[in-house]
Amino acid sequence: MNETTTLSQSIAPVSDLEGAVIRPALASDVRAIKDLVDPFARDAVMLPKTLSELYESVRDFMVIEVAGEIAGMGALHVMWEDLAEIRTLAVHPDYQGKGYGKRVTERLMEEAQRLELGRVFALTYQEKFFKSLGFRVVDKKLLPKKIWGDCIHCKKFPMCDEIAVVYDFRPYPEGPIGPPPELPQVIDLKKLVPGLGEKKE
Repeated sequence: MNETTTLSQSIAPVSDLEGAVIRPALASDVRAIKDLVDPFARDAVMLPKTLSELYESVRDFMVIEVAGEIAGMGALHVMWEDLAEIRTLAVHPDYQGKGYGKRVTERLMEEAQRLELGRVFALTYQEKFFKSLGFRVVDKKLLPKKIWGDCIHCKKFPMCDEIAVVYDFRPYPEGPIGPPPELPQVIDLKKLVPGLGEKKE
């Protein structure tokens, strides 16, 4: 298990990294967020998002602003009383390699602690990035089943090749991640999608 890390509980805008500002997203940022999401979604490295979905979830987002432009963003989506997902994390290609993705992720983790959540998880292709922040790899089948409702919009569904990672702010027993045992929490993907994992002729 990861040791609990003490993080700032403030969500006020923070200026650092050569003038970049990390702040909660505004409704006026949504179209810029969508413009950033769309190319990644076309490349099947991120789930597509409609404007309606982004407006409805705008409070989940932190953005990084550079010279008035949205250079990157990420969202913290609360799933249960002690669990949230980091999702829609991306940095514009012109601003990659500057540490912006790391700082946005750290702000999302600060927000998770402010909300007194015990753990956060993500589905990602960037295993090394998340491990550098203290996340560990887990079996996707341990994740809450409700996340798979979003996955049907992915070009790669049902052959998901993302990696599941988890960060624990406090110790947890091994086993399913999310709601308690009396509530549905783990999905059997093979029952949901017949033929999942079988090689195609």
